[in-house]
Amino acid sequence: MDKYMKKKLAIVMVCVVSVCFLASCSSSYSVDRVSEDTMIDLSGNWNDTDIRIVTSSLIDSCLSSPWIVRYQMNNNGNIPTVIVGNMKNNSSEHIDTTIISKKIETALVASGKVITVADFNNKADLRAEKMDQQYNASAETAAELGEETGAAYMLQGSVKTNIDRIGGKSVRTYYVDLELVDIQSSQKVWLDEKTVKKVVNQPKYSY
Repeated sequence: MDKYMKKKLAIVMVCVVSVCFLASCSSSYSVDRVSEDTMIDLSGNWNDTDIRIVTSSLIDSCLSSPWIVRYQMNNNGNIPTVIVGNMKNNSSEHIDTTIISKKIETALVASGKVITVADFNNKADLRAEKMDQQYNASAETAAELGEETGAAYMLQGSVKTNIDRIGGKSVRTYYVDLELVDIQSSQKVWLDEKTVKKVVNQPKYSY
């Protein structure tokens, strides 16, 4: 094989390798609809599956705790009233804790075991509407000022993380804690923590 043919063959080989490389790097765009409770974990970060696991476990623990029975025994069988307070994100990730709070609030209302009142973010709008009704609604239908149902307890908590990493392997641990506080006495009548642990293997080179 002469020098010219060798050069031509080398060029062809480079082109073939380049085409194969580009083909391997390209991917078609697709979207698949799945059930909302399908467990999908792409990155190992906090996701919707973790939210479902954590909220379900903690709410079951809260509603099965003796504090409800004790309250009813001391208050003529009345159902306790709860306000869902802040869920703090003390983790190393960006986590929208309002999703957790709303899931908790939904579960509390659905249980029928407690009464849930509007949280801080909604009270301002409600009070503005009541004030507007004093001037623009009929006396028969206007909501009265100073007649809100006061909460006996506040439910609040936080999300924390711990990451242990070596090379391309890491262990991500999420700690989600909730505590129920008696607003009058500041006593904690219930608290619990749910842990989610994940082992993530990440290749050194990814395309």
